Amino acid sequence: MNKRNLNNGNGLTFFNKKFFGMLAGFTMIVLVAMMIARNASTASSGSYTFPNQATTQWSPYSEWSVQNPSYSGNPFDVEAAVSFVHSSTGETRTTHMFYDGNDTWKFRFAGTQLGDWTFTTSSADPELNGLSGLVSVSPNPGDTGFVTNIGNKWVHSGTNEAFIPQYAMAAGPHYYFNNAAEIDAGIQTFMVDHGFTGLHVPVYCRWFDIDRAQCSPNGSTDPDLRTFQSLELLITKVHAAGGVVHLWAWADNTDKGNPTYLPGGINGAEDLRLQRYIAARLGPIPGWTMGYGFDLPEWATGSQITVWHDNMQSQMGWDHYLGARGAKNRLTQMSEELDYAGYEQHKPDYDMYVTTIETRPSKPSFSEDRFRIRDEGRAKDYTMEETRQGLWRSAMAGGVANIWGNLLGALDANEGVVPSNPYPNPEWIKTNSRFFADRFLVNMVRCNELSSAYCLKVPANTHYLFYQENTASIQMDLSGMAGALNAVAVGCGGTGVFVGCGGKGVFVGCGGAGVLVGAGSVTAKLPT
Repeated sequence: MNKRNLNNGNGLTFFNKKFFGMLAGFTMIVLVAMMIARNASTASSGSYTFPNQATTQWSPYSEWSVQNPSYSGNPFDVEAAVSFVHSSTGETRTTHMFYDGNDTWKFRFAGTQLGDWTFTTSSADPELNGLSGLVSVSPNPGDTGFVTNIGNKWVHSGTNEAFIPQYAMAAGPHYYFNNAAEIDAGIQTFMVDHGFTGLHVPVYCRWFDIDRAQCSPNGSTDPDLRTFQSLELLITKVHAAGGVVHLWAWADNTDKGNPTYLPGGINGAEDLRLQRYIAARLGPIPGWTMGYGFDLPEWATGSQITVWHDNMQSQMGWDHYLGARGAKNRLTQMSEELDYAGYEQHKPDYDMYVTTIETRPSKPSFSEDRFRIRDEGRAKDYTMEETRQGLWRSAMAGGVANIWGNLLGALDANEGVVPSNPYPNPEWIKTNSRFFADRFLVNMVRCNELSSAYCLKVPANTHYLFYQENTASIQMDLSGMAGALNAVAVGCGGTGVFVGCGGKGVFVGCGGAGVLVGAGSVTAKLPT
């Protein structure tokens, strides 16, 4: 009897992961997992071809399962590679199988290009070797795809549109396990109502035990399936809502939440096993990035972090941006080999955001401390007004990512002793989100020489953004403007007039619209 067989004689399954229901105003579709039967007497081990399957570009990910009860040793150490080749272009993506309990190994795929992809498996384990199949990818308009960059801008690969990651602190994976309703509520409140672009989730040593944030030499060192089930559900739902999840892999020494407390230490046997598992299980799922953790100079070296990064990227099959924030309030990096430039900055102002981008202009930047409103009297904590200013300044500097306060109400959310206070004016955050959603363009550059305000524009002079605080008017040099342009003002009330522009544009109320006509130097008299 072929040992891949299930009790009913069917040993190979295919899943196309989708969800249904309304989530934060977005429609998601569920396809029930479909069992693909085969006759054990006609498909020998190591030569099985899966029936052809179909999926859509970027998401949902596709998944196949193989029964393998004949393995020996630790199942998390059984390795099997899967190579997907795009029939038209020859693009190849290699991923790996992962153990999912009950003698079952799975592998996943996300289609980056339309058309047919063929795949084959290779493994020293005969039950996992020599499998093949084909998956066809059809269009999926509007899906954001994976996180990437163009120059120093954060970009969604599915749309090639720039975005500014503004994350709300969320809870660890234990909080969301078997708790889809809590995920839905978090998305509705903090992404839809507040306008954050995603959630920040600390994992720490919950990779090995979902109920423990601390590592222990005597604790479990195999991946906890519950942790990954929780993260998969969270990432998939946030992605379907148009957002991104930013993970922190590890904590500091004080919390004992990092691999120095594993028997083999950083990049030792247990850590490498985990890295391989993360790459295989989460690699084909779009919509997440990962930072190595916090207070890194206390317990990790740059070379160790580089090894982690290179190992993860070599196995994931799909690019996910990995980074590591540097020392407190410095522009140094733990490693220059990472995908984004991460920093621990306390209350960065506009000039610091600009310097942050200019220091490493070929990468997107991330101010990776957590900016919270708390009652603890810490100098680095924010007020509501400072939160509003930070959102606008980081955007107008050129698009630096940030992590903002936890609003989930759980005492242990984001592994903090006390959660940050709720935002008394969530509409301020939402205004920022709505303004930049369609106006922050991938080729925008700073143009402060044109104005008394902070300025962004595109080189063709067809789009301009101006921002100034504590003022009744903004001076702008629009002599290079490419014809008449529509104008929008936010954060104000009443009416105002653009004058001295060969015509005038009128703003009607907050968020009202006007038209800039002609050229020359103008003063925008802001509504009061």
